[in-house]
Amino acid sequence: MKAAPTDWLDRSARARPGAVAVVADGERLDYVGLRAEAGAVAAALADAGVGVGDPVAIDLPAGIEHAIALHGAILAGAVAQPLPPCGREGVDVAVGAEHVGAGWMARARAGDRDARPPALSRHPSRPLTRVLSSGTSGAPKPVMLTAGNHLWSALGSALNLGVERDDRWLCCLPLNHVGGLTILIRSAIYGTAAVIHPGFDVDRVGAAFEAREATLASLVPTQLVRLLDADAPVDRPRLLLVGGGPVPAEVLDEAIGRGAVVVQTYGLTEACSQVCTLGPREAAERVGSAGRPLPGTEIGLDGEEILVRGPTVAPGSVAADGWLHTGDIGRIDGDGYLWIEGRRDDLIVSGGENVRPRRVEEALLAHPGVAEVAVVGREDREWGQVVTAFVVAAGPVDGDALIAHARARLAPHEVPKRVELVAELPRTASGKVLRRLLA
Repeated sequence: MKAAPTDWLDRSARARPGAVAVVADGERLDYVGLRAEAGAVAAALADAGVGVGDPVAIDLPAGIEHAIALHGAILAGAVAQPLPPCGREGVDVAVGAEHVGAGWMARARAGDRDARPPALSRHPSRPLTRVLSSGTSGAPKPVMLTAGNHLWSALGSALNLGVERDDRWLCCLPLNHVGGLTILIRSAIYGTAAVIHPGFDVDRVGAAFEAREATLASLVPTQLVRLLDADAPVDRPRLLLVGGGPVPAEVLDEAIGRGAVVVQTYGLTEACSQVCTLGPREAAERVGSAGRPLPGTEIGLDGEEILVRGPTVAPGSVAADGWLHTGDIGRIDGDGYLWIEGRRDDLIVSGGENVRPRRVEEALLAHPGVAEVAVVGREDREWGQVVTAFVVAAGPVDGDALIAHARARLAPHEVPKRVELVAELPRTASGKVLRRLLA
């Protein structure tokens, strides 16, 4: 393949001009309208000196303008990096990036929407997006995903899940995460609609299901639990894609019992989202499995560590042996289905967010009343895992005080939900904490 077709909006605008492309906050754009708006942004980027391969940081809330900015950057041949809702603070943005914020967008959208600069095709190895990932060890790092990565990811998902002309894929995941971002790109490739919510609100998502505003939705396990607890009509969408951590078996059984088609998935940023996903017809037969690899993708094991290779894997994430070493632990059964069994480095996944025990421990050790601490993830129906701290006290202290102390130093998803005071921590002969005896 000499060039990857990144003129997705042109193709969809020609094939389905009146079809809805994006829906958010009561506003909607069809493909002709989205192409015109994105074209104005691409022209404005060119006027600002942005060239092919230059970075563009998207500093906008989830919504119509975010989608316009993303597709405008793609049309311009730039590398788009959506920023987290908190903005640029603490985010490693490439030096010299053009920042597309609210004021910038207002000026761009007021420009000449008839200019319609042509979409720039690029070699499949050329970067399309830059997404920050915490990975499975170390500090968050940028992952360059190429045009080929995104195209193969969309095609593999389509071959596994199918595509219907009236599909409307609900995105209530952050757009700076690969799971949310790929919904916008995938939908544009298919010529179907992306329905964007500014975050997860159980009542709003339930109402969207009730009104059949979404035919598919991407969720993390905690969100599925909350929908079930709220008695949301989970049977209305044709598919619920659930990833970001293990789903308790009782949750899957309850959802399936209510008529939901829940397809579990395993993926990561470095593989452009999905690696393995159950098919709709096997969702109730392989409960607990993450499915088989998407077409074009291979999985393997190095001991128990999951390995991935194929056209969706970011080139910079491939090791010398040609595989992406995920750091995740699992097994592959005789039929080729993947079963996730945990994390190699004790990573906690709570509500779809990664939590590093050592970071939480360091925050708690800063409290004068803490002598020793070990942090683990305890299984939980709603969160998948909850951050739990076992503390050996150095003086008078209680759990509520320690949680308040942690809240002032950590991100909300990192704050322990439980603190247990213990006389000592279980250790090996060499002095290492036996976390498995605490979890």
